Amino acid sequence: MQNKVKNYPYLSYKKDELYIENHLAEDLIKNVETPFFLFLPERFKDNIKQLQKSLEKNLPNFFISYAMKANYLGRILEYTAKSGIGCEAMSLFELKLAEKAGFEWKKVIFNGPAKTVKELTYAITNGIRFLNVDSLNELELVNKLAEKNQIKQPITVRIHPELSEETEKRLLIRKNSKLGIDFSRGVKLYKYARDSNNLTPTGVHVHLGTNLTSLEFYKELLIFLNQYIKEIESKLEINISEVNLGGGLASRAIIEDSGFDLIKLGEQISNYVDDIENKTIIFEPGRFLVEDSIIALTKVLRTKKSWGRKWAFTDIGANSLIPMRYSQYKVIPTKDKGKDQYCRIGGPLCLPVDVITNESVDFQIEEEDFLAVLNCGAYTISMSEQFGYPRPATYELNEKGNLIEINPSDDLEKMIKEAFRY
Repeated sequence: MQNKVKNYPYLSYKKDELYIENHLAEDLIKNVETPFFLFLPERFKDNIKQLQKSLEKNLPNFFISYAMKANYLGRILEYTAKSGIGCEAMSLFELKLAEKAGFEWKKVIFNGPAKTVKELTYAITNGIRFLNVDSLNELELVNKLAEKNQIKQPITVRIHPELSEETEKRLLIRKNSKLGIDFSRGVKLYKYARDSNNLTPTGVHVHLGTNLTSLEFYKELLIFLNQYIKEIESKLEINISEVNLGGGLASRAIIEDSGFDLIKLGEQISNYVDDIENKTIIFEPGRFLVEDSIIALTKVLRTKKSWGRKWAFTDIGANSLIPMRYSQYKVIPTKDKGKDQYCRIGGPLCLPVDVITNESVDFQIEEEDFLAVLNCGAYTISMSEQFGYPRPATYELNEKGNLIEINPSDDLEKMIKEAFRY
């Protein structure tokens, strides 16, 4: 079982019992009702340091901005702000979360295809430094608001690059996506910004995938971007000083397991982007930073066999562990009782898609056992919903092994009252 946690240095098995940061997992469960999420702040902070350390070897100028949509719990945002990196927001809600957490406005990136007047006004008047625009109509609105508030607003255009058909097929965000604008039409946005007295075109932005672990993909993207930037700078006589590669990196544990090398990514960027000393390379990681820093602890409610297959059903399901399609969940026992027939793990929901992981497990599972679900930090808590069950609490594990509640579970009685609030 030790091999199952080789890329998770905060996990270990001693005498077949799981330890989380040297604390016995089943001791952590004793006084807390399952299911619950367990946030490991030291892993989160170390993920930030690891990314910085890897990139600084080859990139003279880079900026890391945490994509808060991955997980916007206040405690996590506070740790992020204190680390000195920035954050990426997509709504007024997230902009105000950034402000509350203590981020400087010069370190906030604002994304989104349909930003409202209220949102843009709030961002612009507060002095947001990074504003990624998605369309000509939006750019015209930003221009009006900047003029009204007598502000010279820097802008970056989000484009969809020209890539091979084979690469396009593997992308999360493709040519026909609602997000971004085709690269040829993007030139018109740069020209509009150049000709405006209230806008400064400073960068190009792309965001195309999730769970990325391919240097070949980045190579193809960088070759295109470098040529695109040179053509824009030459044709329009502007200076593109920021290259925003968006997010999409897989979690640190998955990256290390895949053999993908972040140091080589930095080297690749340095090799393929001209005038790298005068350009800032921007990253918007969410999953990489937070996914493997949160674990779900859950109890087995029921087991059964059907059509030759064994199932184990837990008290956490797809209403909390979403989106299942892009998840990298891994299930391990808190007590290793040896091998057994392969077993699928499902949640308690009356839905056929409520399956925790497509990977069957081969360890012995019985009712009342406790399991740990790894890689639960990204797009779970922020996208969870009240579908049949209350959403679970989130606790932070401190150095002494104490659990600090940082997000309470839903109150069942309150849920019932709200259902009849008419």
